[in-house]
Amino acid sequence: MRKRNRLLVCLAAGVLILAVSATAAFGSVNGYTKYKEALKSLALETDNFTATGTMQVNYDGKEIASLQQDFAMEGQNVYSHSVSKDASGQMETYDTLLDGVRTEFNMNDKYYYQVDYGTNQDTTLASNLLGIDTDDEMANRMVNFVEIAADTVVGELKNNFVQVGKENGVTQYQIEIAQNQVPSLVNAGLSLFAYSVDASNRENYTVNFADYSATVIHNYESTTGETLPEEFKDGYSNGYDDAWYETYGDLLDKVEEVNATNWEDKYYNVLNEQGGGIVYVNTDGSYDYYADYDAFAAAHPEAVGDSLESYVGQDLNLEKVLCTFGVDDQGRLTDNHIEVTFQTTEKDGSSHTLVLTGDVTLTNYGTTTIQPLDVGDRTLITY
Repeated sequence: MRKRNRLLVCLAAGVLILAVSATAAFGSVNGYTKYKEALKSLALETDNFTATGTMQVNYDGKEIASLQQDFAMEGQNVYSHSVSKDASGQMETYDTLLDGVRTEFNMNDKYYYQVDYGTNQDTTLASNLLGIDTDDEMANRMVNFVEIAADTVVGELKNNFVQVGKENGVTQYQIEIAQNQVPSLVNAGLSLFAYSVDASNRENYTVNFADYSATVIHNYESTTGETLPEEFKDGYSNGYDDAWYETYGDLLDKVEEVNATNWEDKYYNVLNEQGGGIVYVNTDGSYDYYADYDAFAAAHPEAVGDSLESYVGQDLNLEKVLCTFGVDDQGRLTDNHIEVTFQTTEKDGSSHTLVLTGDVTLTNYGTTTIQPLDVGDRTLITY
């Protein structure tokens, strides 16, 4: 199934790293220990819980991407439901791993997909949230390295740790980092990252398709003069089952044979002639040429809505971090709110504000159960 959550996933990972490292050197040893150990326990030891979370990415006050996520884990059984939105539109997916069988589907598809990992000896099922083997020496050394590295990076932070209350066995804490408290190493790394992304854009040499499957179909029809059946087009573009293949298998072979020729070379020839840039291919085979990423992004924002390149600018600095969280009497994380503000700078000197906000609530420790997915009237496809 198609995945287009790259921006959200990257930013979520970054926020988590900042959240862990931001607490590492705060003056309250107990508070730091509780938070870090709760996160480590959740990631490496806890195998039964339910989590609901949201994330928003705002650029100059406008939401550019969001994610709503429901997640549950019962040992090796896992359930996930997500709704993501960005410039490309909305995607809603369901995914369950139950008794070694993964079932997943997109709400807009008429098919659902299954794979039985019990028949795949090369596949190792996750035993914790991170899916790593805690008995593996390499994994343990990596965890230790990351923890020490985080402590070292933020070693100069002042004492910002504040306990804000306790209710029903859950202690709430708040941490706020101002601009002048951000370690120089963090901003130096962010600046290097932004510049490297911008530099890679200046060396673009790519061909992008508005809809590759639609272009393939158009190429076949224009080459052969034959109009393909609508049912064939739908199955080719959106996935097909055994019944579709029985009907259109021979036609599929013909389409693939025609498109096995070097029909895409003409687009790369444009790049060769121009010395680089971006070629954007429309569904009818026509194309538009853009000299650089900025021109391409301005003309096709829907094509770059989940791309970091659109928002990090040429320079990037961490302005502030606000983090609140709760830990229960058993040392388990119950909730977490994180808000991270970045300042970006473009090549023309203009600056922008990039804000990441995330919220998560964790419940049902030890009592979570995973149920089979309700796939409705969708048709099964196995792989």
